[in-house]
Amino acid sequence: MRKTILTLLCVLATVVSTVAQTPRNISKEAIPVTMFQVTYAALFPGMDTKTDYGFTNNVGGSVIYKTEKNWLFTANGNLVFGNQIKGSRIDLLGESITTEYGEVIGGGGLPSSLAFFQRGFHFQAEVGKLFDLAPNPNSGIFVQAGLGYLRNRIRIDYMIEEQNTPYQLIDDYQYGYDRMRGGIAFHGEVGYMLLSNARVYNLSVSLEMTYARTKPLRDYDFRVFYDENGEPHIMGYNDKNKRFNDLYYGIRVSWMIPTYQRQPDAYYYY
Repeated sequence: MRKTILTLLCVLATVVSTVAQTPRNISKEAIPVTMFQVTYAALFPGMDTKTDYGFTNNVGGSVIYKTEKNWLFTANGNLVFGNQIKGSRIDLLGESITTEYGEVIGGGGLPSSLAFFQRGFHFQAEVGKLFDLAPNPNSGIFVQAGLGYLRNRIRIDYMIEEQNTPYQLIDDYQYGYDRMRGGIAFHGEVGYMLLSNARVYNLSVSLEMTYARTKPLRDYDFRVFYDENGEPHIMGYNDKNKRFNDLYYGIRVSWMIPTYQRQPDAYYYY
């Protein structure tokens, strides 16, 4: 999936990039330009997302085409990751493979070393508008909105030890505990974009929000819990008709590489 996202971004970059652009003076006129963008977002969870995850990092790349009328067309892909997973080990793994203290006993009879992380990705296509402001007609307040796809899950890392590997969680068994879900996502943002006259500082800062209507992507949940009478209750097959409301919001900082040719300064020597 990650290779597919990167391929789509490269294809879009090839299509929208002009082979040769006439030098333009961005300090005096709005110009069409293709930009490559590297972004980082600090995000917080909302709605159903906050029951599973805490603070989230988002790192990605974009290809942006800005028209002469300051319309923005963007395609981007982002990796979602964090280490704030809500719930105890018993909540995450159930009671059938954990001790009363939440430990998982490995093949050697000792507690295994486990770590839990948030992993996922988000890609989308967006359309927006730049309202020019200082310092030139190619910089100013912008708004964007678009549709894409969001997926997230819990990753369980463990030490592979010759005598104490947690066989309950190796290979495909881990899929029964990762709560993977995904779905169509709406993304919106508003911020400030700067394309400097000297072509040195090209960046943007924005507030953003992503809402996704997701569904379970695993067929089966392996977790087992016991009631006060010691009767097991298996989570079992996931309801594929169940829907989650996943929400992320926060601030994004981006650094851009524009492809336009700068107009040379008008200095003449005789």
